[in-house]
Amino acid sequence: MIEMSFGTQLREYREEYLKITQKQMAEDLGVNAATISRYESDQREFPVEQLPLMKKLYNISDEVFLAIILDRPLKTVLSFKDMYTLDHTSNYANSFLPQYADLIENEPDLKGLIATLARLEDEERKMLLSGIRSILHALQN
Repeated sequence: MIEMSFGTQLREYREEYLKITQKQMAEDLGVNAATISRYESDQREFPVEQLPLMKKLYNISDEVFLAIILDRPLKTVLSFKDMYTLDHTSNYANSFLPQYADLIENEPDLKGLIATLARLEDEERKMLLSGIRSILHALQN
């Protein structure tokens, strides 16, 4: 059987199944996009402790998850091939939204922030989110 590196598997899964950018995955996992790039190019080991979070966050089936971590080509996994006909973006949203629905509902400031973001033009929204990310990054360090 052909083996593929974890990084190659991660990139393939992100691009072909999740249809998200490195930046989006980085935000989801709490790292920067350069780190995702290093994982995907096998320049850096993916942290083992992040694997359960990734599996849960992206609702990865056991069969596909095993293929990813055991370096088996994803296209050989039957359930993965069948998933190509699904709307992957809605699958991602459907796994993300329920996870944070209670937090959004119970935090008036967060609800207000989301409402504000929805009213902004794209460029203004990007600037505000960039500022928030900078603050979060400063708090983490």
